[in-house]
Amino acid sequence: MNLKSTKLIVMAVIVTTISACSFFQPYQPELKQGNYVRPEQLQQLETGMTPAQVQFLLGTPMLTGERPEQRWVYPLQQEDGRFEHLEVEFEAGQVARINRS
Repeated sequence: MNLKSTKLIVMAVIVTTISACSFFQPYQPELKQGNYVRPEQLQQLETGMTPAQVQFLLGTPMLTGERPEQRWVYPLQQEDGRFEHLEVEFEAGQVARINRS
């Protein structure tokens, strides 16, 4: 084999290897984080509840942020398919504010 055909074979192997990477992608399951809050759960949520009571009622929050002891965020799905967020803010270990955005 001459130098030209060796370069051609090496180049073909490189191109084939690089292009094969785009065909095979690892399986990525859909991650559904947090729990959707149902209207009947929202009606039971009150200021003064402890974080344990909120988690028992609403489940694991979607987001907690840098200070999970102060703010939890839950997704709310509306009847028309839109999404809102429920923010539960804690002060001194109790629910201080409940906000919908």
